[in-house]
Amino acid sequence: MTQTQQHTIAELAARCGGRFLGPEQAGAKRIRTVAALNEAGPDDISWVVSPKHAKEVPASGAAAIVGTEALLGSDPRGIVVRDPSAAIADILDLYWIAPSAPAMGVHPTAIVDATASIAKSAAIGAYAVIGPRASVGDDSVIHEGVSIGAEVRIGEACLLHDRVVIYDRCTIGNRVIIHSGTVIGADGFGYIFRDGQHRRVPHIGTVTIEDDVEIGANSCIDRAKVGSTVVGRGSKIDNLVMVAHNVQLGPLCILAAQVGISGSARLGQGVIMGGQVGVADGVVIGNGAMIAAQSGIEGAVPPGVTMFGYPAKERSEAFRIEARIRKLPRLYDEVAELARRIEKLEAATHHSEHG
Repeated sequence: MTQTQQHTIAELAARCGGRFLGPEQAGAKRIRTVAALNEAGPDDISWVVSPKHAKEVPASGAAAIVGTEALLGSDPRGIVVRDPSAAIADILDLYWIAPSAPAMGVHPTAIVDATASIAKSAAIGAYAVIGPRASVGDDSVIHEGVSIGAEVRIGEACLLHDRVVIYDRCTIGNRVIIHSGTVIGADGFGYIFRDGQHRRVPHIGTVTIEDDVEIGANSCIDRAKVGSTVVGRGSKIDNLVMVAHNVQLGPLCILAAQVGISGSARLGQGVIMGGQVGVADGVVIGNGAMIAAQSGIEGAVPPGVTMFGYPAKERSEAFRIEARIRKLPRLYDEVAELARRIEKLEAATHHSEHG
């Protein structure tokens, strides 16, 4: 990391609205980078967000540590803040290095249809292909090998990484980030079984990605059978996520890796799904619901609840069931022992009656 990217402890404390506990001269020390508590060295800054990690603070080699007063105690390296997660995010902004991007304008190897509209401030990378009547907005960056179909609309300040594919007629909002290998607008998985074969059902709809969405690598958002598959404003989708045809994803949703959402499911605002959650066709999930990792959702989920398990149940009920299941081996042994005792009692009774 270059010297121009380094900042003093005092500067970093000011950046995140924190209070440095050490002496003023220590605040002048320059910080090389951000590192985990157990990996940080004497030129690094680190952070702590939970009591279970606070015990690592004394042994850390970091020059400065961001945390709450309760977590840091009187450690002279501490930068006291109210929200350590937000504070370290502010600091990471200073050390983040943007990936290399194509220069403004259209690379000579890119293929841009004569009817496409490309903003002057946009950047189109090598071997990108942009189809008829497509448009790319101001300050958007299209990396190498991206394929943009006919009549696709890409808004302002978007970032499409290498080899993203956007099928025809899809709409991408403003400030959308799409990572490598993602496919937007492939046909939904729609077939009907007739005359001894699977008949393909055409999907004539499209996909709408609203503003401020980020989609991870190798995810797929399928086009609607009719109408539009929608990913709502500000939603964040991890790698390897499948969103099927006609799904309506509300604003500010979070989908972790390997989530699979079946056709026509509807997610409200702020729904959070852990990794490998599966959602059945047409299920409605209420605002603010949280679905634990590897859960299977087969029916409607009310707003604000936390679901767990397969088939998923409300968290407290699921935990009660899980606790009882874990007792089954011991219960089995106890029942077997009781059966043996009853057998002995019956044998003794039978002997006394016929003795």
